[in-house]
Amino acid sequence: MDLVIPIESNVDQLQELDIEKLEKLKETFQGMEDHGTHRLMAVKLYKAIENDDVGGFIFNLEQVEQVSASGNSVLHKAASFGSIKIAKLIVDHFPFLLTRRNVLGDTALHVAVKARKLDVATKDSKFIDVMEVLIDANVNDREQLLEMKNNVGNTALHEAVIAQCVDAVQCLFSQNKKVSYYLNDGGESPLCLAIETGNIEILEHLLKAPYKNGGLIERPRKESPVHAAIFMKRRDMLEKIFKKNEHLFHIRDEKGKMPLHYAASKGYIDGVRFLLTKFKQHAFERSKNGDFPIHAACKRGHTKVVKEFLQQQWLYPTELLNKKSQNILHVAAENGKNDVVKAILGDSKLEELINAVDEKGNTALHLASQKLRSKVICTLTWDKRVDLKRRNKEGLTAIDIASSNRNDLKATQDLTLWILSSADTPYSEKGKKISLKQEREPPKLEQIQNLINVILVIAVLVATVTFSAALTVPGRLNRSDAVHRLAFQVFIICDSIAMYFSMTGAFVLIWALVASDREKFAINFALIVLIVAIFAMSMAFMAVVYIALSNIPWISYSLLAGGIYYLLTFSFIFTSLMFPKFRTSNRILYFICHYLVPYKLFWVRIWERVPLT
Repeated sequence: MDLVIPIESNVDQLQELDIEKLEKLKETFQGMEDHGTHRLMAVKLYKAIENDDVGGFIFNLEQVEQVSASGNSVLHKAASFGSIKIAKLIVDHFPFLLTRRNVLGDTALHVAVKARKLDVATKDSKFIDVMEVLIDANVNDREQLLEMKNNVGNTALHEAVIAQCVDAVQCLFSQNKKVSYYLNDGGESPLCLAIETGNIEILEHLLKAPYKNGGLIERPRKESPVHAAIFMKRRDMLEKIFKKNEHLFHIRDEKGKMPLHYAASKGYIDGVRFLLTKFKQHAFERSKNGDFPIHAACKRGHTKVVKEFLQQQWLYPTELLNKKSQNILHVAAENGKNDVVKAILGDSKLEELINAVDEKGNTALHLASQKLRSKVICTLTWDKRVDLKRRNKEGLTAIDIASSNRNDLKATQDLTLWILSSADTPYSEKGKKISLKQEREPPKLEQIQNLINVILVIAVLVATVTFSAALTVPGRLNRSDAVHRLAFQVFIICDSIAMYFSMTGAFVLIWALVASDREKFAINFALIVLIVAIFAMSMAFMAVVYIALSNIPWISYSLLAGGIYYLLTFSFIFTSLMFPKFRTSNRILYFICHYLVPYKLFWVRIWERVPLT
């Protein structure tokens, strides 16, 4: 490669010795892009570059391949300091350094942009001048230089946008506009980065770049500037993009979703309104899985967005079905979005959706039962328009589906079945056979044995404590005085009940270990008597504490009030836990169920470690 060295035009009044030295260095590196040997940059040479001292630079330049600790060449350092004269001198004599990279993969152009970021507060244009020198020096391969990426995939334009250096963006963009759509390793283009940084001025410049059809079609959504603006919830940027390049709004992501799908799934109501105003037809576009934008809002439970869709007079939601022939009520119910379900049920124009079926004959109630969506089921069964007797193509009602559900969410399943049974949802003949078959399945022996052992230990502990308490005179009173007290009578009676009931539970469990075919009955019976024993033991404790501290009224009354509060709370929790076991269609029970379910579901989800949705 022949190098032309315009020394006279490069730096004024170079000394003859300097010219000879540059000629020798040029001959040494003639036609070589990488000499292969690197030496740590001398301090004096470093200082000369920093001060843009051409004479000092040439005097201390013994080898071109001198680098800093981070792999920066002399051109990198000239770019970082904004040393225009030295940068011009280097690119004229040693142009191969233009494409040389440091340990971060940065070229000198990258370094100049980053240095401009640190100096952005000043109005000094030396870094922009250096950038122009670097770009103009590589006229034949200018596009290659501007398209070069560092270790994270950023071009110089990426770095300029990240640094929010408007003048640097203008300089780079004017030389190569198509880089605006180039992606880094994170899948982000300079255009998307401009939206993320929120810089309107930079965005307006980059939107001047022509968009080639198909370049972003079915690509990850973060590569699309429109999707980036929706993610940032910036309507002003959406409006700028619309004015500059409307075609970007017709780009689908890798899942075949339009920007309206994304805005609806994000719950970005302002963006949805803008897109519905400008692109009504996008409301009727399906994604690859067959969902319309309103389905995306229903899945995520964005009630305001759903209502915004429903307010559009030209939209016919009853005809918007996905590939499974599911309407918006199906989708909301299946995903457990109770607020959306309530909004749909409250719209008289959507009444035909209530008992509509999908391709498998499932109504919204069937789908909610399949997923054990207790709140949604409670809302649906409360509405008299819902057909509780409807069967799907398999001949199953909603309660059939819920009872045949095999999962680890036993408490949620019990709650769901309680709601359905209290609403008088009937079993089908097929459903009864499935339930009967499940009941006949033998329980897991190891699990049963562990449960029996745990309950047995608790029963024995209660019996031991109550036996010990009966042998101890409460407080400092003797027996003759204590017998006359009502509290002492309560203590004796409750302590006796607790002991005998806990012993009964222990005997039953021991019997169950021998009679292996009676485990289920024994466990249920033992649990009942053990709960009574614990309740009685609590009463006995309250009575004995009251007796012992009767000479300090405020303490005794405080502890008595606390004990009563505990027992009432315990009774309420126990009752709420027991209610789902009563599978009867009682109207009073149904009212209790409707108002108790949200409270009970909260604790059930915590117990089962399921996210609260």
